[in-house]
Amino acid sequence: MKQIGLFGGTFDPVHVGHLIIAQSVLEQLSLDTVLFIPSAHPPHKRADIMFSPEERFSMLARAVQGNPHFRVSDIEMNRRGPSYTIDTIRQIKSTMSGDTALSFIIGRDNLFEISTWKEPRAIIGECRIIVADRPVGAADPIPDWLVDSIVLVRVPLIEISSSDIRARIRTGRSIRYLVPDAVLDMIVRLA
Repeated sequence: MKQIGLFGGTFDPVHVGHLIIAQSVLEQLSLDTVLFIPSAHPPHKRADIMFSPEERFSMLARAVQGNPHFRVSDIEMNRRGPSYTIDTIRQIKSTMSGDTALSFIIGRDNLFEISTWKEPRAIIGECRIIVADRPVGAADPIPDWLVDSIVLVRVPLIEISSSDIRARIRTGRSIRYLVPDAVLDMIVRLA
């Protein structure tokens, strides 16, 4: 059975923390591929987006270049309207053969927001949820309706966020070593 992990997000911009999470999940769960899916029109994060969908897609393509297990999908770039996870999962599943299993990768912080997503129970019915869990202090308990539908994967604690990177860009501070060099080069050209 081929194992594909879907890693959706705004990726505004993609940073090394995203790549470390993807690589950790890939290795620990023996996935064949991690498919990064930049959200073209994220329903929960519209106010503070710095880069266009096309720029974020291009940054991701540059970031994963050279890793044979990482791919970037433009599935949400080609869809009108909000980028809902359930719609993306269903569309991808409709193109797969029966010998492929899907997982959806999220951070632990997103685990507690999933109940606000479109058709959250359908999401866990369509694929398993992989939760990138960072080794920090006591964590909130996992909601009962999700406990049997998730797989926790420990990932290194990397204190990097896209919002901090955007703030650094706006104030002229360095983002070197926070994003891959190819992404840094693109951001410098865009700024």
